[in-house]
Amino acid sequence: MVLVEDVTSNASSNANSNNDSTSNSTSPPPRSTTQTPPRSTPSSPSLINVLLERKTDAVLLLSRLATIFFTLMYILPFARTSADANVYYTKALLASAVTSALRLRQRIPGFQLSREFFANVIREDSAHYLMYSFLFLSGSAMTIVLIPISTYAVLHSCSFLAQILTSYPFIKPKLDRITENHANLLRFVALNEIILMPLLILSIFVARSNFLLIFMYYRFLTLRYASHRNPYTRTLFYELRQTVEHLCSRPNCPPFIARLCYNAIAFVNRLAPVVN
Repeated sequence: MVLVEDVTSNASSNANSNNDSTSNSTSPPPRSTTQTPPRSTPSSPSLINVLLERKTDAVLLLSRLATIFFTLMYILPFARTSADANVYYTKALLASAVTSALRLRQRIPGFQLSREFFANVIREDSAHYLMYSFLFLSGSAMTIVLIPISTYAVLHSCSFLAQILTSYPFIKPKLDRITENHANLLRFVALNEIILMPLLILSIFVARSNFLLIFMYYRFLTLRYASHRNPYTRTLFYELRQTVEHLCSRPNCPPFIARLCYNAIAFVNRLAPVVN
């Protein structure tokens, strides 16, 4: 019995394999795709590195945050006991004194034993608030005393944090909103400083202040009035005078009250320092 092989199928398979080999041999070689390495962008410095580079500003931030913390602990009754109130009051004033001393060191770095040097020191706002902090350390605790120093601490802390927290977009707008209202905050501080003077005079009758404290605080107010860097105390004095004179000039104001207010205005004008 003779076996007949299917030569046609084998021949077609061989032809297909030959065509595939020829097509592979004639196809162009694949292009070499070389990827360029991505350019390395300079990374922003970390928060720790910024604080290490600006050590004095970092210490100022800590002292200002301490002032805010101790003020809140003194004001909020549920956060402390009655026995700790005076402790937090003292710590807030001491933290403010540290801030003022460091800021004064930044403004006038070199010490000189001369009259010109002390004249430059006494013109600085930080020297005024260093005096303010030590002035009320020995007196009775009053909440209004902590309002100016804590407001300044909030304003300057937000200003510094807005500079270093540039990579935190959810915090920076809130900090910028506070610093944009710095004029209103400074006016608020100046108003508190002016109101504190008559309160100290009235507190003599309840043995919460003395004449030495009133005299020293008057010297502080004259320094704030003559400040060249911060004119808001002088501006508030002028605006208060204009308001009182307007109220006294109204027909329904009693003559006795008007005469008393005009005498008080004349007395304050005599006590005001001369500003160049």
